[in-house]
Amino acid sequence: MNRVDLVAVAAHPDDAEVGCGGMLALTTRASSRAVILDLTRGELSTNGTPGTRAEEACSAANILGVRRHNLGLPDGEVGTSPGHRDALADALRTFRPRVLLAPYPDGDRHPDHAAAGVLARQAAFLSGLAKRGTGTPHRPARVYHYQMHHPFPPSLVVDITAVWDVRSAAIAAYDSQFHQDEDARTTAIDGTDFRDALTARARMLGGLIGARYGEAYYCEGPVGLRTLPDLEGADPDPRTYRAFL
Repeated sequence: MNRVDLVAVAAHPDDAEVGCGGMLALTTRASSRAVILDLTRGELSTNGTPGTRAEEACSAANILGVRRHNLGLPDGEVGTSPGHRDALADALRTFRPRVLLAPYPDGDRHPDHAAAGVLARQAAFLSGLAKRGTGTPHRPARVYHYQMHHPFPPSLVVDITAVWDVRSAAIAAYDSQFHQDEDARTTAIDGTDFRDALTARARMLGGLIGARYGEAYYCEGPVGLRTLPDLEGADPDPRTYRAFL
């Protein structure tokens, strides 16, 4: 397996599209290589079946231009066995990403989301140990956490305006999860309210940085830069709203 630039860990098929679909689309648009690593098949979902989810996940991956791999861990039990950590570490040694994305590890209402964030941080460290696991050791340069349900103060916000339509199409590929008729709704996320909330969140995050749409990321510790970002490029348009100077 050739080394990839970015791996996005997701507890369930559709999590990566919701949380970091814009960054995935930006990565492949720049001719870099990205992989979505789904931990489970989402077999406990109220709507759809594992087979349906697999088909939708394949369609979404094609839209984003990424590869996809599923570890087959049990839905609802992510991180409950030490073997889960080793399985993810082995996958990181296979794909050898420069950067790892994972859900924010604190406070999410779905325990699998938070567990996936913790698992990713642990696996990222263990995958670099020469005396543990199989394959050639590899440790990602950085782990960034993306937002699912639980908000957090972002370390950085990425402008995803240019790929908003691609991100939206990838989410729309999960018809069984997000596009039920209002009269047939059975969960909190399968109607227009949830889709509207995703758009509102992206608009709010974009407003923080003077962009139309944004995605939030959190990282432990400072990010090293060669210069301040605003010393490069054109001056911002003074008519563009930004929440901060």
